[in-house]
Amino acid sequence: MDRNVIGYLGWCAVGGACFVTAVSIWRSKKAVSLRWKKLDGEVTDVKKYNHAVAKLYILYGAVFILAGLPLFLLEAPVPAWVGLLTAAAVAADTGALFALYGRIVKKYKKKYGDWRD
Repeated sequence: MDRNVIGYLGWCAVGGACFVTAVSIWRSKKAVSLRWKKLDGEVTDVKKYNHAVAKLYILYGAVFILAGLPLFLLEAPVPAWVGLLTAAAVAADTGALFALYGRIVKKYKKKYGDWRD
């Protein structure tokens, strides 16, 4: 088997791990955080929050797999600029992941000081 195919299958395995993680988050009964700090008791609607985070993981995994596509399509010695472009796409995808996660947390986090608490 060609080195590119083997490398891309490994790349897809990482993207597939994102899909498996998304399913786990979707089914979770506790609020799942991307940060080290736990969000127990700080989320207004845990089910909707976890579904939003799971969708984010699915999107991240899909973009991650698509970002590796040039590594599969090009011939064996992949040019350095393609590697740099792929690394930049993954970095941008990761940055977007954390930016969107921040918006999800802001949307579902309890507002302290509210008279209804």
